[in-house]
Amino acid sequence: MFDSILAALDGVLTHRVALTLGIIGLGLSLRAIVTRRIRRGKDILDSHDRVRISNIHYISIGVILFAIVALWLPQIQHFILSVTAIAVALVIATKELILCLTGAVLLRSSRAFVIGDWISIGERFGEVIECNFLTTTIQEIESRYYTSTGRTITIPNSVFLSQSVVNQNFIRRYRFHRFAITIEPDAFPMDAQEKLLKRIESITEPFLETARRYNSMLEKRTGIDIPDANATVDFSTSDLAKIVTTICIFCPTEEIAMLEKAMMREFFEWYRNNRSGTSQIGQEA
Repeated sequence: MFDSILAALDGVLTHRVALTLGIIGLGLSLRAIVTRRIRRGKDILDSHDRVRISNIHYISIGVILFAIVALWLPQIQHFILSVTAIAVALVIATKELILCLTGAVLLRSSRAFVIGDWISIGERFGEVIECNFLTTTIQEIESRYYTSTGRTITIPNSVFLSQSVVNQNFIRRYRFHRFAITIEPDAFPMDAQEKLLKRIESITEPFLETARRYNSMLEKRTGIDIPDANATVDFSTSDLAKIVTTICIFCPTEEIAMLEKAMMREFFEWYRNNRSGTSQIGQEA
């Protein structure tokens, strides 16, 4: 009789293991098929496609886990009740995994960001390209000209429990860009401030009206009185008694590098025509 009970238990266990493997295989296969259909014929995925792939990942993993838990529920209950000490040890051993899962739940419930948003966490800054239960992947963006570095950063979701995340999606289109030019005190740009502003305005004229509308929209959305979209030119001196000209513009993010070069060209053209002696030119970001 004892042998028959063991044989029956062994048969049930084998049956459940086979069902578990079948559930996992079926779930992963369906996820792969659906993901392949989304990626079919596309070299570059847009934000909508990435959101669909991410949702498929969440749903497939959730369904697989739910089915496995339902299948093994009697054994799980028996295990929890009979080996509490082992359960506690497993919790300690899988602490980081649990924190990552908790971080994923926090992100999904708070909707701090979605795929396609620009975020910064700590010193990391980039566009969110993938989210799952354990990690979040961002495409790194350098913070001077806001261009992609080509590198991806995988962040454990547990990080979001201890560090604040800043959603910078509002600067994807327009942002304030400030840069400074340092020259020897052999020419005085403050005397040509009006002339320099007119040259800068001629460069920014193609998008100035759109920039003003976007600036106004940001004010209404945030409820904060932010500086207007008009370019500004300010002057100061450095610790080495050199003249520092600081230019600030509200411009399309993707055109920052081109606009900065154009404005520097205008400035140095004036400087070359008005300097009274040899100077050493430097630029500070």
